Amino acid sequence: MGFGVDGLISGMNTGAMVDSMVAVYSLPQKSLERDISNTTKQKTAVGNLIGRIDAIDDAIAAIEDEADFKSYKADYADTDSFKVSTANGAIPGNYSIAVNQLATTELEVSDGFDDKSSTGVIAEGTLTVTYAGTDTEITVDSSNSSLSGIAAAIDEIDGLSAYVLNTGSASEPYKLVIQGEDTGKDNTIELDTSALTGSGSVPTFTEQRASTDAEVEINGIKVTDSDNSFGDAVPGLDIDIYQTNAAAENVTVGLDKDQIESNVQDVVDAYNSVISYVDAQTVYNTDLGIAGPLVGNTTVTRVLRKLASVVGAQYSSGSTLDSLSLMGITSNTDGTLSVDSSEFQDALDDNLDDVVGMFTESGGFGAAMREQIDVYTDTVDGTLESYKGSLEGQIRDLEDSVSDYDYRIKRYEERLRSQFATMESLLGGMQGTSSYMAQMMSNNSK
Repeated sequence: MGFGVDGLISGMNTGAMVDSMVAVYSLPQKSLERDISNTTKQKTAVGNLIGRIDAIDDAIAAIEDEADFKSYKADYADTDSFKVSTANGAIPGNYSIAVNQLATTELEVSDGFDDKSSTGVIAEGTLTVTYAGTDTEITVDSSNSSLSGIAAAIDEIDGLSAYVLNTGSASEPYKLVIQGEDTGKDNTIELDTSALTGSGSVPTFTEQRASTDAEVEINGIKVTDSDNSFGDAVPGLDIDIYQTNAAAENVTVGLDKDQIESNVQDVVDAYNSVISYVDAQTVYNTDLGIAGPLVGNTTVTRVLRKLASVVGAQYSSGSTLDSLSLMGITSNTDGTLSVDSSEFQDALDDNLDDVVGMFTESGGFGAAMREQIDVYTDTVDGTLESYKGSLEGQIRDLEDSVSDYDYRIKRYEERLRSQFATMESLLGGMQGTSSYMAQMMSNNSK
């Protein structure tokens, strides 16, 4: 008889037998692990669905205010003089814009010097620099009485920059240049050198460029600002100027129907993403053994059915157009939505208030959809959020059961190995007794 690895007496491969028996005993645990995997896939799918439904809410929220929904654009001929962009609250109409003057910073330049680095060139004492009405006193002594030293000290003043310019002249090529960083007539630079005494030179400064406010004329009315951006002159218009123009140029501000359609398309795309995602997660093919994690999920089915009813409902927000379909937003056979651009833009032309109300008023589609979405995705008591929470609880319970099985399987294996070891021991004793009796019988026969 051949002997197995573990069955030295019995000749049986007891190790393999134990492994097989443990494998059979572990089958329920494997089933639990499959349940964990399937439930985890369901939880992930529900979480992703919540995210996609919330995206519908975000798209509607972006245009729920009338000022957000009504997008405007500025049309005007190409110009190098200014740029006009629109914001919420823009007022449609025609605007003539003339740029009379740009806002500038002040620039001061000193007289020339032969040396920029040597100390003692500038007279020592106190240099008072006044910028935008604020005085700064600079002490000039042997450590900084060079042109470069003075430039470095002035450059430390908030709002000013200073440097030494090399003009390339044969004599006295170096000049101290001081420039304000802020435009506007109030940001002037004043330099008081009266307290500089001693053997060095006292620099004199010339105003190379004065600080000025920007000035434009809007429909013939003069408007000034300290910088070259006019964001408060006309509600909803931002006007940035770059250079003066010889004559006023016309700007027309009107409804941006393409942008409005794009914003509504964002809502439709978010809704369609929900439909497409659920379709992908409910694929079922017995031949290929494919079953999506949301197959047969009645909770998800109810959610889609309710969202579809909100899309197809009639609303009291408009006097003429009371449904999405009358605005060119219709349902397809697969449950997704489509926007007929021509019909939608006609609705904007003919019934603008109805279209706006559908997405912004309390009796319209936008408010109804956001309210319904909150029923599903509210983090406290939303239906889908609660369902996801119950799946997470199921996963925890299953994981606890798997952990319990680990202990039971270990004890079962230990018990089997102990039993087989006892059997081998008994068989060894019996084999010894059998050999002894055989020897005794052989001796008696002799």
